[in-house]
This record gives sequence, structure tokens and C-alpha cells, in this order.
Amino acid sequence: MEEREPTIKILYENTKAPVNQVWLTFPLSGRERAEQKMLALTSGHEQEESIPYQIARVESPIPNLRQYLPADGWFQEISLLAEKIERMDREEQIKFSGILDCSAISTIEDVLQAADSLSLYKYIPGVTCSRELGGYVVENGFMEFPREVWPYLDYPGIGEEYYASYNCAYTKSGLVVRKEEEPEMEEGSS
Repeated sequence: MEEREPTIKILYENTKAPVNQVWLTFPLSGRERAEQKMLALTSGHEQEESIPYQIARVESPIPNLRQYLPADGWFQEISLLAEKIERMDREEQIKFSGILDCSAISTIEDVLQAADSLSLYKYIPGVTCSRELGGYVVENGFMEFPREVWPYLDYPGIGEEYYASYNCAYTKSGLVVRKEEEPEMEEGSS
């Protein structure tokens, strides 16, 4: 059987003795026991009831994933998340990154739910700042202005207003916006 490349790699470290570190790769293989590997963090602290540890580093195709992962275990859930990410194409991974940033995420269950809600969001490539968003909104008729005033419009201001009004987030390569909150074309526009 061919060994799969891990989708997520997490470096855990003992907060009392940061030299005690262990890498875990996800999704977990059938023979890998995360709990056994975590015992390496207890080296020198075997008499203590609980060993505080934290996530020191995360390697993943989702650049902002680290801030949404709980440090206190949840290995099976993180493994399930890695399987979901593994099935995503690159655009879906970018969209998932944006969904994390524009959703209320407080638990690993919220992260898993965000991974399952890709169809509820739209990815707009190339829109990475308020100026580009303002241009997109005007050029696509979400806000109507006579064409002759376009060169004088405050595109950053228009983009900031849109961004503040809708559930969206910038990624390095585009904007992710919840589809049901995407503005409709104004009535009577030509």
C-alpha cells in the first residue's frame, strides 16, 4: 500500500519544556496512535498529572489553519479535517481559508462545519483589497454609476463599505463571500 503525503503536519511542544516537541501528521494512518506520540512531551515531567502543551507550528495548504486548531488533542477530528482538505481542489482550499476568516469559529466542530459549507460561498479571484473590491462592485453593476464618473470614484471607499456590509474575507489571491449575502443587481439598472 502506497504511503500518502500528510495533509496537515502539526508540531506540538511542552509549554514548560519547549525542547520537548513532537510532530503529528494528519490524516492519521491506521497504525499511528497520536496519544502514544504525545507521550514524548512528558519527558522529564512524568510525575505531573497533566502536561500543558501547545501547537508550535502547522504545515497545511490552508495558510491560516493554525489559529483555528485546538491545542488540547482532538486528534480524530483533526484527522477528519485533513481528509476533507485532501479532497478539496486548490480553489476550494482558498475558499475554505476565507470561510474560516469570515465565520465565527470557536471549536473544532466549527472548523469541520466550515469545511462542509464550501457551496455556500463564492470565491472571486484577484480581489484582494478594498480598491479591487470597489472596482469589482462598480464594474459588475452591484452599484450603479454613470460610466463617465468611474475615473473619479473612491474605489477603496466603495470596497470598504461593501466589505463592512457583507460576510466576506480576503485571501492572498481573492475574496470569499457568502452567496446569500452577495448583493443583487439594482432594479432599473441598464
